Amino acid sequence: MKIELLETFLTGHPVIDAEHRNIVDSINDVSEAILAGEYDRCPKLLDNFLQICTDHFHSEEKLLADLGYPGLTDHSAFHKELILKAKSVKVLCMDRTRPDSIQRCFDEMATLLIEDVVKGDLQFVSFLVEKGEVEQRIHIHTPT
Repeated sequence: MKIELLETFLTGHPVIDAEHRNIVDSINDVSEAILAGEYDRCPKLLDNFLQICTDHFHSEEKLLADLGYPGLTDHSAFHKELILKAKSVKVLCMDRTRPDSIQRCFDEMATLLIEDVVKGDLQFVSFLVEKGEVEQRIHIHTPT
């Protein structure tokens, strides 16, 4: 199962959104390995995921610090919590002989991304708008 970064979850900041896309791509790499039965690739792919997340969090925190984001301390603590969760997820990937363990790994990775984007990053989008870093975005859902 592939995941997508939905338009409604984009911050409007090109660097942050590009990094979120990289996180999604790394999660989908794990999904493809699972579907292909290539379980021995998953730990390395998870290491890659952790590095991409860590780099993203540092990048995002630097941007917010440079802009004087008042919620930076809490947001940084949130990032640290997510990294701890991601490291615990890696344990699920270590049993390469159990597809259910690998699938849970994928599910946890997807949840981690959703937590970052929905719970964390969407909280500072209005700050980015106020600072002129991104344009106000209006999301309208039209029934089909």
